[in-house]
Amino acid sequence: MSLDLEKTEEIVDFLTNHLGGDWLLTGGSLVRLKFDVSRGTEDVDIVRMSHPDLSDEASREKLFSWLIDKGLGPEWVNTAVEPFVKEILNWKNEVVEIYSGSKGKVFRPNITLFVYLKLRRGTEIDLEDIKTVAPKCRESFDELKFRSWASTKVIERLNTLRKHFDFSSLD
Repeated sequence: MSLDLEKTEEIVDFLTNHLGGDWLLTGGSLVRLKFDVSRGTEDVDIVRMSHPDLSDEASREKLFSWLIDKGLGPEWVNTAVEPFVKEILNWKNEVVEIYSGSKGKVFRPNITLFVYLKLRRGTEIDLEDIKTVAPKCRESFDELKFRSWASTKVIERLNTLRKHFDFSSLD
């Protein structure tokens, strides 16, 4: 199962122009959509940020119903990143708007939050995603903030990544 770019764009359009509210797009689908169209992915990793009328549960129910009606199924959307995002105090201040529609917006993590989320898991694909995305982001990497969020294991992953990527070029 591989999610093509058109389906990802269709999901983003549904979120911003039909379902509404604010959403955070993360993971491989973000990398593919905004930074590297050749990046494969199996689902759209999202976190619901807010909605003026709907609860978390109602938002997800409407999204999953729409996916099923489109023949995609709920497995095309993954909300498993949510607990990792929400462990960051004031995480909503660490996002960059990437899409705006008539009823909602989609954001991406800023580079500091993106690196944190990717290193939290720390697979080879995550490291490659960081190397792809970091040079293309306008904002600076905030190492002090990153270190305040990260466990020793995540900081060790950052130090390993530094052997192959220079974050000082982002300052």
